[in-house]
Amino acid sequence: MEKRIKKLSLNFRKLLKEASAQSASLGYELYLVGGVVRDLLLKKSVFDLDLVVEGDAIELVRHLKRDYNKHHTFGTATVYFDEHKIDFATARLESYSHPGALPRVKPAPLADDLKRRDFTINAMAISLNKGSYGQLIDLYSGLSDLKKGVVRFLHNNSFTDDPTRILRAIRFEQRFKFRIEKNTLNHMEAAISNGAILSVNPHRLRDELILLLKEPKPYRYIKRVNKLVGFSFLSPKSRKALIVDYELIRRVQTALSFYKKKFRKHRKIDDWVVYLAAIILSKSAGKIEEFIHCFGLRKSERLRILSIKKNISKIKLLNRQLKPASLYRIMEPLSFESLIFFYAYYPQKMIRKNIIYFMDKLATVTLKIRGKDLIKLGIAPSRLYSEVMGKTLNAKIDKSLKSKRDEISEARKIIRRLKTK
Repeated sequence: MEKRIKKLSLNFRKLLKEASAQSASLGYELYLVGGVVRDLLLKKSVFDLDLVVEGDAIELVRHLKRDYNKHHTFGTATVYFDEHKIDFATARLESYSHPGALPRVKPAPLADDLKRRDFTINAMAISLNKGSYGQLIDLYSGLSDLKKGVVRFLHNNSFTDDPTRILRAIRFEQRFKFRIEKNTLNHMEAAISNGAILSVNPHRLRDELILLLKEPKPYRYIKRVNKLVGFSFLSPKSRKALIVDYELIRRVQTALSFYKKKFRKHRKIDDWVVYLAAIILSKSAGKIEEFIHCFGLRKSERLRILSIKKNISKIKLLNRQLKPASLYRIMEPLSFESLIFFYAYYPQKMIRKNIIYFMDKLATVTLKIRGKDLIKLGIAPSRLYSEVMGKTLNAKIDKSLKSKRDEISEARKIIRRLKTK
C-alpha cells in the first residue's frame, strides 16, 4: 500500500510524514482509515483524508509544526489546507442506547474503531507507523468485498443502530455499481419495514440525502431509494406516499448537464437543491414548509425551493414572444436553480428558448449609472430615483444600450417625461 500512498498529492504526503513522526514522538499509533483507503484501493481520486489515532488526536494536531488552519471538537481535530480537509480522530468504541440514537463514545483500540464502521469496504486502515508504514489492515474482509463489488455490513444491528446507513448503502452501491450483499439487504429491508429510518433525527437524514443528491447524475440513486425505502420519511406526519416523477428527475439531470456546458460564466449551482425540489414537487406548499422546518434547511436553500413551488405557474407566461425587459422582470428575481428546474419541467420550446435567452443575454445586465449621475441630471434624492433607474434598465435591455453615455441620455428622456406628468 505504500505505492498507493505515493499516489497522493505531495502536500498530503508531507502532512502524513509529519503527523507520523509527531505521533511516534508522543507514543501514539496513527492510521489512514475508511473511505480514503477504499478509494486508494479502487484507484480513485482522493480529496480529503481521515486518520485515526490510538492516543489523543487533539494533542497530536497541536504538535504539528506547520501553521495549518486547525479546528477541534469532541475528540476530533481537523486540519484545512489547499481546499482539503484532514480529520484526526481518537480511536473509539461506540454504543447506542436505542435505535437511531447518537452513539456514546469511549476510547478504544483500532480494531474496535474499525468494527463500529458502516460497511466492510469502509473498515480498512493503512498503518502510518514506523516499521509498518503502508501496511494494509483488513480485519473484516473489506478487500475481498471490494474485489467482489459487494456492500456488506459488519454486524446484524448495523441498520437499527444507525438507520442512516440505509441511505449510505444505496449511495455506495450506486456510486461503485456494486451490489448489496444478500444478508445485508435482508436486514436493511427489515429495518425499513420496522420504520427504523423514522427514529433518526431529521437533520442527520437531511445530511445523508444531500450527500446522495450531490453524487454525479443521481437519477439511479433516487430510483433505488424510492424502490427500497420510498421518500415518505420526508413527510413523517403524512400517510400519503410521496410520488416521484422519474421522467422529471431524468430531465433535471439533462438540464443540469446542459447548464454546466453552456453557462460556464455563471456561478456553480447547487444541483441537489434542484433534485430535491423535483422529488418533493407533488407536496403542497404547506407540506413543503413543514418539511423545510423539520429538516432544518438553510434560509437560502429554503427560499430557492419555495420559489420553485410558488412560481411554477407563473413561468407559463414565458410560453410566448416577450420583449427582453419583460423576460427580465419575470426571471431576474429567480435563482439559477429555479430557472434550470423550470427548463426541465416545461418541455415547450418557447419557454426553454426564453430561459436560455435570459441566462445567456440578460442575467448579468446591470446599469452603469448611479444615484450621483441622477443628481447631476437635476433630480434630488426622491421616490423618482427607483422609477428612473427601473425604466432606464428596461430601456437598456430592450434597446441594447451599450455605454454609460447611452444610459444617461435615456435617463434624461425618462426624467423629462416624468416631470411633464
